Amino acid sequence: MRLAPARPEGATRRQWIAAAAGTVLAGAGAPARAGADPQLVERARREGPITLYASMAEKDLRLLVESFTALYGVEVSVWRSGKNKVLQRALTEGRAGRRVVDVVHNPSPEMEALYREGGLQPVRSPVHDSLLALALPAHREWAGLRVYLFVAAYNTDKVRADELPRSWEDLLHPRWKGRLGIEAKEQEWFTTLVKTLGEARGIKLLRDIASGNGLSVRNGHALLNNMVVSGEVPLVLTTYSYLPEQARRRGAPVNWFVLPPAIAYTDGVGIARQAPHPAGARLFYDFMLSDAQTQLAQMAHITTQRSSEAFLRTLQPVYIDPAAVLDDYDKWTTTYEATIAGRVAG
Repeated sequence: MRLAPARPEGATRRQWIAAAAGTVLAGAGAPARAGADPQLVERARREGPITLYASMAEKDLRLLVESFTALYGVEVSVWRSGKNKVLQRALTEGRAGRRVVDVVHNPSPEMEALYREGGLQPVRSPVHDSLLALALPAHREWAGLRVYLFVAAYNTDKVRADELPRSWEDLLHPRWKGRLGIEAKEQEWFTTLVKTLGEARGIKLLRDIASGNGLSVRNGHALLNNMVVSGEVPLVLTTYSYLPEQARRRGAPVNWFVLPPAIAYTDGVGIARQAPHPAGARLFYDFMLSDAQTQLAQMAHITTQRSSEAFLRTLQPVYIDPAAVLDDYDKWTTTYEATIAGRVAG
């Protein structure tokens, strides 16, 4: 399934960055995008480099940061890690009164946790007007820039299109024994899925799949995607759509599909409560929710722009509620871990 155009054939990486940013790579003197406040840009340049904590895939994040610097002449110091480590570092520094980070990017449950701990500040920005409503929590202390669509991915050399499951019950068939994989930390997806299917039915169904056919449980969507590409795991039940789509565009033997009900949520970007470079932080925040959206779409991400609404409507996804997930996180973590191990919790 193709969501957005890939990098133009024959275009160099530098040319692609320039086109996506809408400017010539001319260093600090590059013109700002139309609509950016020139005074904000000037203040950001005077403040100097900003610091970003993020969990986005390194190769995608690097291109966005390069585009931002090319557009505004403001450098970005990036600390990238897994979502839990990003959250923990931001929380630890905030509690200690250390003013280090300016902008934080993470999935929405972790952003909601950071908001609850007082680590972010409310933002009112005109770029919000172009976003889907689901990307904007009422408190406005973070905003979503991508929609994470959970999909199943499969190796096209190992799995025939005519044998793909059409329902979760189809995964009980013996043909899937030893051929399935799943992400180890998928509590948010699991909680939403089983509540949608019916809690008792959903838990039993996933447990029966795990106990009957086995699940290769791995930590990391990118790792699982690579294992599908290599054929080590022919079919994974949970990954983000952009990972197999990016690999497919590179010619890898992989494709993806949605096993209903579709489950989705957003990531988020927010400005730290005590951001040491407030102008630069605001400039980067607005960039990620505006100019960067075009570049993200080119990289096969589903953006939170209203232009994504028609595609999402065809899937009718059930959206994860990050606040609700946090309220019972420990319970659902225990239940999920027991379920994918094929045994009853407790």
